[in-house]
Amino acid sequence: MRKVIIVDDEKWIRRGLISSIPWDRFDLELVGEAGDGEEAYAMALAEKPDLLFLDMRMPGLDGKQLIGMLNRDMPEVLTVVVSGYSDFEYMKEAIRHKAFEYLLKPVKKEELIAVLEKALAELQRRDEEKHSPQVESKEDWFRRILYQADASLESHEEAAEAAIPEGWLLGETYVLVGQPDTFRDGSESINKVIPLLREHVHRNQPFLCKGTCQFVITAAPDARQELVVAIVGERLQQEDFNKFCQSVRSVLEQSGRGSYSFGISNKQLDAHSLRHSYAEAGRALKRKKLHTTGTVIFADNDKNSQLAAYPQEKENAFLLALQVGSREGVQQEFDKLFAGISGNDVTVDYLQRSAMLLVHSIEKQLRGIETRLEEACGVSSLVYTERIKRRNDAASVKHIFAEEIIPSVLAYYLRSNEKQGEKIVRGIQKLIETHYDQPLSLHHIADSHYMNTDYLSRLFKKTTGQNFVDYLTDFRIHKSKELMKLSTYKNYEIAQMVGYEDYRYFSQIFKKKTGMTIGEYRENNVK
Repeated sequence: MRKVIIVDDEKWIRRGLISSIPWDRFDLELVGEAGDGEEAYAMALAEKPDLLFLDMRMPGLDGKQLIGMLNRDMPEVLTVVVSGYSDFEYMKEAIRHKAFEYLLKPVKKEELIAVLEKALAELQRRDEEKHSPQVESKEDWFRRILYQADASLESHEEAAEAAIPEGWLLGETYVLVGQPDTFRDGSESINKVIPLLREHVHRNQPFLCKGTCQFVITAAPDARQELVVAIVGERLQQEDFNKFCQSVRSVLEQSGRGSYSFGISNKQLDAHSLRHSYAEAGRALKRKKLHTTGTVIFADNDKNSQLAAYPQEKENAFLLALQVGSREGVQQEFDKLFAGISGNDVTVDYLQRSAMLLVHSIEKQLRGIETRLEEACGVSSLVYTERIKRRNDAASVKHIFAEEIIPSVLAYYLRSNEKQGEKIVRGIQKLIETHYDQPLSLHHIADSHYMNTDYLSRLFKKTTGQNFVDYLTDFRIHKSKELMKLSTYKNYEIAQMVGYEDYRYFSQIFKKKTGMTIGEYRENNVK
């Protein structure tokens, strides 16, 4: 069954396309629909669709950018652009970015069927090509061991069955993992540099690692920009690895990839533990100090590595400011918190763990008001944590919070607080209507709602257009005027009935509000 994702910022268009596709006939499965490019990109990474329909004109990350990112990170996905006649410039961009096909709105059923048949034929052709007998390249065996879920090698026999080259079955084996020190959004895949690295290492092999080693180089199959090298040789020393990493780093920098740091696994006596060594090298690299670049870290130096304590009190202060909705307070408390998780002595691992904890804390707080991070930001907490794992520098991690999460969550809280504030003010109005004859104090009302009096005063005026005292006074005068129309009550009795114990003060307020004395008003209005 082929997986399909549909992307359009207008829900009714998505619904129409979904209802038009003959899912059972073509053995298709809808695995998701998205309203914008960023949501679609995250969904595509998670679901790995075969076919993706998208609109070119969308807010935020538009179709052109989405196609470019998919071509870079998921080139196997077939993209079908669905756009209007007025979007010709967008359509040209779709063609330039190698969209598989395009459909014009309104989509005709017969054209949709034709595109589906063409797409399924292409997918079938690719499957047949993939499963046809081929000679495995020199590096394929290494990539397969590292990244295929079923490639667990626990014995020499399994290693031999996996077609590991004979020269790798005996000898000191190491794995090196290289990652960029600074995250670059939108960077081209590291795969484009791999051929240059292989050529460079092959050409300089006599001068690297005593000239007797074998090397195999590959890259992570996603957007991590991760470089992985396996080395087999004899009696290798730390200076051999330092020289090798420096040589590789020079090629990366000349190719515009920026600075890379490397983690190096412990020695293994053969290649059947390559996956274990890969994980070990990755953990070593996570121990890199945050503000260092171009470093080499050996797994066997991980003796007394301990995580620093998480600044929980600073997180609590930040979450409180976020909930209150104070922009200045949020910025101030976030700066304090982030400084606590990104200091000079902090490791990449500590930064990433702390940032992921903060994401989950924000998610937990939002759940308290029956919402989620995905609803507030348009991106789930899972997607954010995966993005954090791919960033090794403080600036790019901070950007996720400062430019994406915090503004969206703060805006959500402000909207929520405004609605909640209006609800509280309506409750105060009802309190006045019911208990206007009692001594009412905004200070006591604020205390009963666990709110600051000044904040509640501003909120009340913003909602009603009057301050609390004027609103209460106007309501009391209104009620007194109703009572004055009845001849059965004396003036001082009416004053007490609307909350004024001091009759003289009541008469002054009445004249100020109505422009008449109590006697003048009653003379003209008594029934």
